[in-house]
Amino acid sequence: MKVGVISDIHSNIVAFKACIQRLENEGCDEYLLLGDYISDTPYTRETVDCLYEFTASHKCTLLRGNREEYVIAQRRLIRSGEERGRWIKNSASGNLLFTYERLNDSDIDFFESLPISFVYAPEGYPAITCCHGSPDNNRELLQHDGENTKQWMKKVSTEYLLCAHTHIPGTTFYGGKHYFNTGCVGIAIGTPGLAQCMTLESNGNEWTPQFLLVPYDNRKVAKDCFRSGLMDYAPWFINSNLQILLSGWDNAANMVELAKEIKMSEQGECEWPYIEECYFERAAQKLGIPDYRNSDLADEV
Repeated sequence: MKVGVISDIHSNIVAFKACIQRLENEGCDEYLLLGDYISDTPYTRETVDCLYEFTASHKCTLLRGNREEYVIAQRRLIRSGEERGRWIKNSASGNLLFTYERLNDSDIDFFESLPISFVYAPEGYPAITCCHGSPDNNRELLQHDGENTKQWMKKVSTEYLLCAHTHIPGTTFYGGKHYFNTGCVGIAIGTPGLAQCMTLESNGNEWTPQFLLVPYDNRKVAKDCFRSGLMDYAPWFINSNLQILLSGWDNAANMVELAKEIKMSEQGECEWPYIEECYFERAAQKLGIPDYRNSDLADEV
């Protein structure tokens, strides 16, 4: 039996379709999809529609990631009538606003129906605990050498723990149990132009992972960040995502944290997402994030 594993598509339908084709060519019998289907690249609507089509025509088990959790929470906030905390056009939340505006209630209902973890237990094969972050928190990062990863490996009842969210593929063995991380389809760290996914194959006794690197047109995705208007929603955050797409270097989370720190140090307060773009620009400059609005990418659009 061979199972395809896909996670962290992040609206990148170009990479998603490339991975689908590769996994179909690998002869996968079933698929596990581990969340973060949306945000960060331009193709929200196209990716969700492709996800529906793929899951309708293949045997799939899905869960929701933290990105889906964010849009569920944003809808709840809007329905409550509360104004504070709504997403706005800036590098703190503009990327999420762009995503949200391209979803409908049916999409968000679908995300809300998905679990944050499940035990995959096909008859005759070892069971696998599957999650995006951790089994009870889809924002928790389970790094390969993390103490929390070891604690979760002790807690889960299965011999296998399959995760995503970190964007770092690989495997760890601890306490007689296996940890696998599928990496990232849409904005993979360290492999520019190559999407990350994996297969798990078993003869009934154990699961053997194969980590795949799948070529796709990352430059098209970068150009479409301009064409779609996504760059206008969150200029410096999208610049940081373009740095990942084009070079493999990931400074996105560090930039957001540094922007908050700079504003806090100068203003004495910092309420998310109300962080002026000038703070992101200064953080980006310190971290060496290019402004792709001044590059040939922008000229080619």
